[in-house]
Amino acid sequence: MTRLLVSDFRGWKSLDLRPRDHAVVAGVPRAGRSDVIEALARVLDPDAAHGPALSDLHQGASAEGENEGQSSPSSDGSEGAQPEPSESPRVSTAEVEVTLSDLDPEIEQLVDGHLQPLDASGSASESDEADPSAVQCVRLTYRLSYDRETETLESVVYYPAGSNPETGKFARVPVAVRRALPVITLNAGVPLQLRAGGNLRRYVEERDPKAAVAAFEVLRDAVGQAVAALSADPAITEAVDAVLAVGGTGERLGDSPITAGDVGFLAEDGSVSALLRALRAALRLDSAGLLALANHGSTATAVLSMAEALLLADVPGAVVLADDFGDQLDAATAEHLASLIRNRSGQAWLSTRRPEVARAFAPGEVVRLVRHGGRRAHHQLPQVRDRKQLVAHRQLHTQLLPALTAPVVAVTEGPHDVAVLGMANRRYPPSRLPLSAYGVRLVAAGTGGDGGIDKVPQTADLAKQLGFRVIGVVDADKPSPQTAAQLDRVEKACDVVLRLPPKTAIERAITAGVPLSQLAAASAVLPEFGQPDPLAAEATEQTVKQLGTVLHSKSLHEPFLDALYRELQPEPVQEADPDGEESDEEVPVVHPPLLAAILDAIATAASSGYSGPTTIDLEDVSRPGEGTA
Repeated sequence: MTRLLVSDFRGWKSLDLRPRDHAVVAGVPRAGRSDVIEALARVLDPDAAHGPALSDLHQGASAEGENEGQSSPSSDGSEGAQPEPSESPRVSTAEVEVTLSDLDPEIEQLVDGHLQPLDASGSASESDEADPSAVQCVRLTYRLSYDRETETLESVVYYPAGSNPETGKFARVPVAVRRALPVITLNAGVPLQLRAGGNLRRYVEERDPKAAVAAFEVLRDAVGQAVAALSADPAITEAVDAVLAVGGTGERLGDSPITAGDVGFLAEDGSVSALLRALRAALRLDSAGLLALANHGSTATAVLSMAEALLLADVPGAVVLADDFGDQLDAATAEHLASLIRNRSGQAWLSTRRPEVARAFAPGEVVRLVRHGGRRAHHQLPQVRDRKQLVAHRQLHTQLLPALTAPVVAVTEGPHDVAVLGMANRRYPPSRLPLSAYGVRLVAAGTGGDGGIDKVPQTADLAKQLGFRVIGVVDADKPSPQTAAQLDRVEKACDVVLRLPPKTAIERAITAGVPLSQLAAASAVLPEFGQPDPLAAEATEQTVKQLGTVLHSKSLHEPFLDALYRELQPEPVQEADPDGEESDEEVPVVHPPLLAAILDAIATAASSGYSGPTTIDLEDVSRPGEGTA
């Protein structure tokens, strides 16, 4: 597939998606991942698609706001954005168009008469001057229409070349042609099912139908013999005769008296299908012996289920569709199976919530769907043209994939900032909302230990290209032409920039505003990590600066902050309840004041409706009894 064109289908007002080789479709909730996979199935896989429903028609903008509902570029120029509709009537027609290229000769013969030249953008060329030697493609379109007078839905799949929807002329695509396309939708059901409809049953019958029938007949005969022997066992017959003897029951039930010899046992109706429905898979995975599959946990079930689906999808060169891929899998298996699909298929279209699945794809194959201010949009990274872009794209896998489904990223100068802010953020609940409640994920600039303010624009640019709302969190370095230029680059790359107070890095953000006595008590933890305590002899502003140097150079932020939190927390207040019993009242967690100010500012700036300054200079805080530094 070189192009997917959607108009008024479900939540998409419009979408023009041109994949680069494979496509892993991810993004924020309600951004349309499942709609994309369902749209493809409606065109290409008649056996997998759901039946049409009124909800498939986009509930578009009202007549007064029609222009506002049209597709428009997002802030970074990507196509396919539209405002979320308000309450208004649904549209009467939806369409999904797919352009297919690299066709096998057999498929080309089936669609002969509807082939068109493919241009460099992945679209079919309708120009009379198109190069006749160009690669050929075919367009297929699914059209769903609603007649309000009769309240009926009608769907058709047609060739746009040779059709005129305005006059009702459609060159319909036969179902046989659609089934001939090498398109497979992964259907991961309950694994190892021999009952009708199970994937294992389907594979068994496809491999050798006659052998399958013979095997099932053997099962029926063996079960019949075993049940007959059971029925004739004295332990059973004596019990059955006792039941029949009660009140002359055996004399009155039939046309003639019955005994245990007239009583047998069947699995439901006695058919092979009934026997197979009663069977459940069991595995011997360890010393516990043979256990039912369900007893081995959900991950084992999911792995086997996906293995079955992949086995049935093993068609060379096929286009493979899958929705919510990897949901029930562990991280390693999700990445492994996604990589397997990508490398074996002609083209993979996987929608997912799992960053591990996206890790199996190249950066340019990630299609990220977002919603900003009620708008849906899709984003893809541009083709790499130079070394600078290549280095930037590496940060997708190392830095941004964990934030794949978050709408907002806060890009800090390095891993120390993420560690400290993350630790403070984890202590926010339940008295305060953490950053995750605002859809924010903390991210370190750079590709590891090479952070700094110069790396923030690079990470921020990459995040913006993928549709994230980006908040930069940077130190306020000493004013100079160089630092002014650095800040300017950060401001251009981010939606909002938070700047720490002057001469403040993350180490000072921990200690600012905290009484010296509490810093000294927390600093006593450092010798446990092989470092001298700078505040052991005396706690002064100078020794606090030395403490910051130790924290930075030895990466001891977390143990010190953990100890500091223990010192900051007041003792629970004990109050007597009306019954005379004492109870501990919950006391809110006390945070280092500057860290709390940073987290609160990030939460405020995370909203797409934020209208404050784009650069926020955080105010410094002073220690109790002191003026502002």
